[in-house]
Amino acid sequence: MTTQFKLIFTTCRDNHEARLLAMALIEKKLAACVNILPAMTSIYIWEGEVAEATEVKLLIKTKADKMNDVFLTLKDLHSYEVPEIQVVDVATGNLAYFNWMDEELH
Repeated sequence: MTTQFKLIFTTCRDNHEARLLAMALIEKKLAACVNILPAMTSIYIWEGEVAEATEVKLLIKTKADKMNDVFLTLKDLHSYEVPEIQVVDVATGNLAYFNWMDEELH
């Protein structure tokens, strides 16, 4: 059983950008909660070369009907040319938490 709730992942160049994105999503009521995870090392291929960077991860808790607006906000405010935006369907969980999210994102 898949719920209407989604978990969206993105990475940011630093904590300042992460907080800016998180606050924008919360203030626009596009996310009920955004977790900012501490700095991590990312190794990836960019423009044909192996690159390494310190990044900050966001976990964005939202609903399916808010996803497109979350995408647009991230793309508009993000410093990356091609920001990571990955969505995970939330299959099940704490009903009381889902009720809280539903109230916050009405």
